[in-house]
Formats: sequence, structure tokens, C-alpha cells
Amino acid sequence: MDSPNAVWLDAWHVNPSANKDYALLDGLRGIAILLVVACHLLYVNPLSSPILRFAVGIFSAGFWGVRVFFTLSGLLISWPFWKRKVKGATKAVPPGYGWRRFWKIYPPLVLSLLVLTPVYIILSHDWSYLGFAIRWLFGAPLIMPVNGKLNPVMWSLVVEAQFYIVLPLLFVCLKRVPARACLWIISLVFLIVPTGWRWFNLTRGVSFTLYPEINVHFPSLLDYFYFGILLGGLESMGILKKSWAKLGDYGFALLAMALLATSWLSLHPIIANTLQEEILGWFVKIASGFLLCYIADPQHPRSRLLSQPWLRWCGIISYEWYLFHQPAFLWARSIFGPSGGNLVKYAMIQGGSLMVGLIVGAVVYRYFSLPILKYGRAQNSRLTEPGLKKNPTASNA
Repeated sequence: MDSPNAVWLDAWHVNPSANKDYALLDGLRGIAILLVVACHLLYVNPLSSPILRFAVGIFSAGFWGVRVFFTLSGLLISWPFWKRKVKGATKAVPPGYGWRRFWKIYPPLVLSLLVLTPVYIILSHDWSYLGFAIRWLFGAPLIMPVNGKLNPVMWSLVVEAQFYIVLPLLFVCLKRVPARACLWIISLVFLIVPTGWRWFNLTRGVSFTLYPEINVHFPSLLDYFYFGILLGGLESMGILKKSWAKLGDYGFALLAMALLATSWLSLHPIIANTLQEEILGWFVKIASGFLLCYIADPQHPRSRLLSQPWLRWCGIISYEWYLFHQPAFLWARSIFGPSGGNLVKYAMIQGGSLMVGLIVGAVVYRYFSLPILKYGRAQNSRLTEPGLKKNPTASNA
């Protein structure tokens, strides 16, 4: 840990088995989950004053936090691939790659379905939720649209899983390509192909949807991983310079601008919503890429700020909190009804559901996910790492 004050975090932290352990990346996860939670937490009467709607709209723009998660995944998941590529490993895919993704993602997802689905059924008297849960358990949303009524935040898991599958396939296909050439090829594939497909869909009036069905239109959202993949390769090849850390400050500024602009444009649209979202999405992509540049200097003042224990803790439990937070908000509003302008009732409903989601997420991580992660790390450590041999292509890195 970076500071004596973070000793308590040891009980929550699992050292990565295939990556460098940057504390600041936990902090960036913390910011991302706080943005997402804020997006779902606050709501406002559409008849309220424009100033109030603008202020709440800034928090509602926190949905961009999911895109920050994607960029982080681009860095963290591609890192061990680039490390092996640069060293000239005989096998392109790191040992235990698939199992690491499985132990991290699938058990908490299954638990959330087992816990949440019965509550959905009890509150709605709608047994169709059982069918939706079964589809998620068997991974059907990866290949076909699924109804968005059951915990719609799970849409991002579809995009993440698609990335987990596509990335190793590209590295295998480009196994004999020199590292630097591979860096530009893979990065550009993740930039151009998804962007081009999304734009083509938009010309036909087709776009990403959550309702009535979750449909991400593979591979149209994979470009959000682009900057993470690029920076992972640059860092592994020693191209990332310490001075690049200052770009992180521009990342914070761009992200703040995107939140403000999203709220303002929701009240005063200038162009078509799809085009506005596309432009704002590029602001968020660039901002997320700049924020990752803090890894170039872990001692940078903002890097150390991101390494604060409380923020890292939010990042460490972020996946479990993500899975459970939105149902808590929705059910609280359904059970207790509208606040009717009563600020005390509003604060109690929102604050209570916020704490319930946070506590459930923390408990699930600490006593369910963490033991599984440790088990997975132990199993992975027993795998024999294929020897790294001198590879002529690696000399170009």
C-alpha cells in the first residue's frame, strides 16, 4: 500500500496476478462507480426550475462512468498481453486468462440474479423475470438481445464479455506481427471497426438500447476500450514517459466539461440526440484516456489523490456495488412512493437506498467475491508459465 493509512485496505485488496498494481487505478474505478451511482440515485420533477434540473442533470450525466470503466478494462485486460508480446512469449494468451475473467465476473453475477430475481417477482407478480434470469445465467445476452427489465445495468457486462473474447483472438491472429506494428493494428481495429459500425447503424436509425430490450449491436461500443489498449501497449514498450502524467489533469477537465455539456444539452438540444451523444462520447473517451496517463507517474499529486484509501475502497467493491445499487433505488421509490416535494422524505428514500446498495455490495465483495478471487489467484499461480524465448519480432518493440 502507498501509505500507512491504507493498511486496513489490505483485507479488501487482492494483488493482481498478471498486472502491475497501481493504487491510482482503484481510485479511478472509485470515481467511475460514484458517477454511475449518482446517475441512478438522483431524480427531479420535470416541472422543476431549469436551474434545479441542470444541477441534477450533471449527476444524471454520471452514466458516462460506465465508459470510464471500459477504458480502464482496456488497459488492465490488455496489459498482460502486451507484456508477453514485448517479451516474445511463445503463446499469445496469458495462462489462466479465461479463468481470471470467470472468477471475477460470473460468481457475483449469479449471486445477484439469485438474490434479486425473487424480489422482482414478489414486487411485480411477474414470473417472466425467471426466464430473463435464466438467459443471463447461460450467457444468452452475448449473442441476442434480452429484455431490459431485470437489472438493466447488466448491459455493460455484455460489452465487457465481448471485449474479453475479441482481444485474445486478435493477439492470436497477430502472433507473428512485430510488437509495435501489432500495437497500432489492434488499437486501430478497436477504434475504427466499432466506430464505423455504429455510424453505419445510425444512418439506418439503429442505436444502442436498454428498453424494451438490451441490444448493444456488437461491436459498436468496443471503441471505448481503445485508449486503454493503446496506453497498455505504450507502457509495456517503455514509450510512455513520466511527463505524460500531466495529461491526466486535462482528463479531469474534459470529463467535467462532458458532464456539464450533457446536462445543458439535455435542456437545450442543438442537434439530434444521437449526434450529441456521439460527440460527448468522444469527449469522455479522450478524457478517460488522459486520466490513465497518471500511471506514467504514480507520485504525481493527482495520482496520489486518486490513491486515497476511501476512494480505492469504492473502486475495489465497485463491481458488486454496481450489480446491486440500481434495484435498491428503484424498489425504494416503488415501495415508499413519490416524495411529493417533501425534502426529508426524498432524502430518507434516496439516502436509505444508497446505504442499502453500498452495504450489500460491500458485504458481497468481502465475504463472497473476495474468497473466490483469492481461490482463483491461487489456482492461477499453479499454472506453469510458458518459457519466454527470444522472438525476432520482439526486437521491434
